[in-house]
Amino acid sequence: MARRARQGLSPTQMTCIAIGLAVAGILATLIFNSNSFSPDNSMRSVSELDITNYIRSGNSMGGTVWRITGTIDEKLRWTRDRGQVVSVYIEQGATRESLPVIVPEKFKDLSINVGDRFTFKVEVAEKQFLVARELVRS
Repeated sequence: MARRARQGLSPTQMTCIAIGLAVAGILATLIFNSNSFSPDNSMRSVSELDITNYIRSGNSMGGTVWRITGTIDEKLRWTRDRGQVVSVYIEQGATRESLPVIVPEKFKDLSINVGDRFTFKVEVAEKQFLVARELVRS
């Protein structure tokens, strides 16, 4: 008597394939929702501003984008339509300076208080002004 060839997948094989696809989907979701796409990562790709160099030759840095991390030590000015200017205390090696940063009105919903620590992605604008392009509490 001839044996009949078995065709198709067994229920056990189908269950293993379904579990494998579910695990792959969960892993893909975790990878794409991880911190690799967060604003923090976009700031890591930006170089840290050398404070000493900025103070000495900031006029030549116009239009460049940098990262600074510091503590808000003073809120200097606030206007509803133009944002606010804050003083950020930065410690960088032996250098300790407070620099003014213009925070545009697009960040008006973010609570910025004295003593809060932030990482800023700043652009050196005309006349050496630092303008925040992104900021995250750190």
